[in-house]
Amino acid sequence: MNAPLALPLFAPDVPMHYTIPGIDTLTVPLTIALLEADVISNAMLRAPRNALLVDVFGETEKRLCERALAHWWTCLIRANSCKFFRWELHVQQLENDGHGHDMTTTAWFCFNRMGDEIPRFALSRGIERLEATLEGFGQTVLAVLREATNLLPDSFTPWVAVGWAEWLHWDNSGDDKEMIEDFAEMNGITVENALANYDLITRAKFFDNVPEWVCRPRQVVSRAAIGAAGTGDFERRVIDVCDALHALVHRPDFVLEPMDKGAYRCGHDTIDGAMVLLWNEGDVIGQVIDDYLEQVGNAGDYCEFIDANPVPMTVAGIREFQIRTEQTLQVAVLTEKLILLLGEKF
Repeated sequence: MNAPLALPLFAPDVPMHYTIPGIDTLTVPLTIALLEADVISNAMLRAPRNALLVDVFGETEKRLCERALAHWWTCLIRANSCKFFRWELHVQQLENDGHGHDMTTTAWFCFNRMGDEIPRFALSRGIERLEATLEGFGQTVLAVLREATNLLPDSFTPWVAVGWAEWLHWDNSGDDKEMIEDFAEMNGITVENALANYDLITRAKFFDNVPEWVCRPRQVVSRAAIGAAGTGDFERRVIDVCDALHALVHRPDFVLEPMDKGAYRCGHDTIDGAMVLLWNEGDVIGQVIDDYLEQVGNAGDYCEFIDANPVPMTVAGIREFQIRTEQTLQVAVLTEKLILLLGEKF
């Protein structure tokens, strides 16, 4: 005897699943996942008093998703507001360009930067002040900043720029002499001609006014040594923010990792970023960043997201994205505080 509401048995070639018609393959499964994850609340499903029937019955899955996500995102931004790191959330489907995510089961939650100009900061003033207090103090704080930026949407930084310089300009050469000789041979000119007529970004030029550790910072002094040396108000405020970042990322419930962030996951390089960090305004680091962005732009195969998150349209997938995004914004708040202490915006 069949149980109540059991589906009848059909021929083997008839698929045993039930689908709800919708606008497309994104909105219906996303709506169901948001409902089950409690992002769409009961209040959102209730019709307002005296609402017109056309409004009551005209609420599509798309509008319901937009309302629910806008409410969640707005509350999250209000709780973790930043002055310069201001982002928008967009949900969409992306074609499979090598990222390996099924369009029918994955929604892409992408971040875009708000505003016309990428926030730009020069870090030398604050870092050099810390180094004057204790050798290694500034480098250690810079290492903390690097780890924090690795947990945020794509940014253009000294530690990223040095990798781009290796690819664009140094091309795996062993030293500047080899780089210049390779460039001259490739262009059919003499070494003297290359040096006289081309603006070659050699290692010597790149690091002329930038300490090498700025691009590869390490935590070289202990917390105890920094605490003992950093007795001034500026130093104490820097230490407090670093301590807060350390406490955040070492919480038992902190799950965010560097591989969870970045537009690269959609299969494209981005031409936008959450921030630009230089050593000094107008330095070679900025030139390399500009060279890289020009290269990506000319190639044409790029995106304008600063972050692209493939989210399974399941309760677990939605809730995991919410947790990671909440933690991203918590890191962003503290990172902005540290940058504003150390750097000069321009």
